[in-house]
Amino acid sequence: MEKEIIEQRIQHFMELRNTKTGTINAMLEMELYAYDLEQKTITLAFPVRTWEANPVGNMHGGMICAILDVTMGCAAYVFSQAYFTPTIQMSVNFVKGIPSDEVLLVEGILDHAGSRMAQARAIARIQRTNEVAATGNGSYAMNHKK
Repeated sequence: MEKEIIEQRIQHFMELRNTKTGTINAMLEMELYAYDLEQKTITLAFPVRTWEANPVGNMHGGMICAILDVTMGCAAYVFSQAYFTPTIQMSVNFVKGIPSDEVLLVEGILDHAGSRMAQARAIARIQRTNEVAATGNGSYAMNHKK
């Protein structure tokens, strides 16, 4: 795929999620950090907010799952020709607690994009320390119908 098409797909993905006020996607406040067309990777930045915290002040596991899912789904969408890439399954490994007021950089890696399914991985790192906080992998349907 050409760089221009990839950038259009990134912009579409981000706008669709960030502009729907009151949705979990918009509340995550994701921003594009980097992407690599050849490696089929995309890195999104997520600020960790206090509303996302569990009772001990770290990011809730469900929120970690959400950001990994969004990032892997983004990689599946951006580096394919699918119209929509809903999650089929995902697995998450929690490595380290993530305090509020940090920024998570989540790298999504597209391993395979077939005609019906995509396989992706994600690595979440705390930006300030570069420590791995969580990893995940998932399968995404390649929906080609509008």
